[in-house]
Amino acid sequence: MAVRDADTALSEAVSLLSAGRIIEAQELSRQVLAANRRDHRAAAILGQIATMRSRHQEAVTLLSGCVKLAPAEIDYHVLLAEALTTQGRYRDALSRYDKAMKLDAAYPPAVAGKANTLTRSRKWAEAGALLEPFVAEGTEDASMAVVYARVAIHDGETAEAIKVASRHTDDPVGEEVRRSLWFDMGRAHEQSGSYDEAFEAYTRGNQVRPGRWDAAAHALRHDRIMTVFTPQLMTSLGDAGNQSQLPVFIVGMPRSGSTLIEQIIDAHPQAHGAGELLALPDVVASMNITIGSTLAFPDCVADLARGDLPSLGKSYLDQVRTMAPRVSRICDKQLASYELVGLIALIFPRARIIHSRRDPLDTCLSCYVQKFPPGSPAYTEDLHNLGLAYNAYASLAAHWRGLLGDRILEVDYEGLIEDQEGVSRRLIEYIGLPWDERCLRFYETGRAVTTLSHAQVDKPIYRGSIGRHKRFEKHLGPLREVLVVA
Repeated sequence: MAVRDADTALSEAVSLLSAGRIIEAQELSRQVLAANRRDHRAAAILGQIATMRSRHQEAVTLLSGCVKLAPAEIDYHVLLAEALTTQGRYRDALSRYDKAMKLDAAYPPAVAGKANTLTRSRKWAEAGALLEPFVAEGTEDASMAVVYARVAIHDGETAEAIKVASRHTDDPVGEEVRRSLWFDMGRAHEQSGSYDEAFEAYTRGNQVRPGRWDAAAHALRHDRIMTVFTPQLMTSLGDAGNQSQLPVFIVGMPRSGSTLIEQIIDAHPQAHGAGELLALPDVVASMNITIGSTLAFPDCVADLARGDLPSLGKSYLDQVRTMAPRVSRICDKQLASYELVGLIALIFPRARIIHSRRDPLDTCLSCYVQKFPPGSPAYTEDLHNLGLAYNAYASLAAHWRGLLGDRILEVDYEGLIEDQEGVSRRLIEYIGLPWDERCLRFYETGRAVTTLSHAQVDKPIYRGSIGRHKRFEKHLGPLREVLVVA
């Protein structure tokens, strides 16, 4: 590819990435890198995409190469630090930000990034001290304002958070920064009890980048999965799969309490919470090729033979076993795997599957008021679509319940809050481990959590999120109109 063509392609890739069209941006960048393995610009875009898709080590490898090829490029240091933060390697990330700030001590992405990593490290005071001089002088940019607002919210200074964030909502910044500003203002208003203003801010955040979501196609996919996975199929393939008991799959809707479940299990010395892994989606994406089918999932399941199942299990285990080689259980909290429960049961007949559940209205509201990363399902941005998505999920969950019965452990968030010890003991017993009192003190582990619930993992169980939808009842008409199970 000629230099001019590479420049054009990478410029287009950046635009596609900003618009959330990740796959297209990735393909263009790969073409450029294939033509010139030393094109660090293409590698940097691919590194950002790897970070977005939770391919943490791939991101670190790509961006480390960029730093070596162009050590004076400050953005590469920042991108690498962001990838390290996403991987939970906070000390390494802070060191990398310091290297970036040696090139420019006031470079906004470096300052904001370091402050963000400090908050993730639970060093809120240090983050505030880093940002305070810029805010006091009025020289903070929008990315600094985002982190400063979060520090102010953490400290209970909601009015200060709103004041600083609102200064930047009209700035010419990227969509993700603007969305963050609105969602943080929503949280500040909600924390201060101004629920109408909070809902307006959350709505503005969701409207920054309205995504496209096809409710009919989504429901059709679920219907097709239920058609494919029948009692006859499960009986015919029986227990031919991989016999490993290592994986524990936590599935359900986003914002359903799954991180709390994972944290309790991770506190056990014989278990490891690996977060939202892509290992199973990767296996499923290539499954038709692996088994010699011309059909994509779920239709390719009809071509599965008993002899295919152990190798599919091995492909998954090869990706996850190295994450914690000395433990007996590894938790995979890829919630979207609720679509794959039947396949999990075939590939791993001895694996544990935990279904995380929460009040439907609280679940949907929590999705609506949460800023999800680029590439997330767009149904979270609209109350009507959230109701339709929840209905489809609930229908499929009922199918799995009827098909697999007590092979699935269903854990209600509200029940866990009301009886922490009882439900925690049931969790640990279900995954086949002896009880350990540390599971009741999950918030003391200091574990780095990279999912959206990272701010809650160092707190004891609290009741504040139960019935949260009641604060916003007057705004939930579009959700209630379609939500079947409420």
